[in-house]
Amino acid sequence: MTVLSWVPFMQPLPGVQATWLWLLPILIFGIAMMYKAVRVVDLATYWREVGTMTAQVLLAFLGLATGVFILVQWIVPLIPAG
Repeated sequence: MTVLSWVPFMQPLPGVQATWLWLLPILIFGIAMMYKAVRVVDLATYWREVGTMTAQVLLAFLGLATGVFILVQWIVPLIPAG
């Protein structure tokens, strides 16, 4: 008898393969909220600091992705195979 169900950690979530990258900003925002809830000195600046941290992490991911793209698409093909 086969059980038709989704098993987390064993199978990918169905239907998310094409749009999983849009979940990254939500995850980063949640992590920034938790981190700044512990680290912020004045709660009056809490949301501004959360937004700043979220933007910084997203820009860092964008920079790393751009760097890896340039490395793989332009620099690696120039290396002679040997």
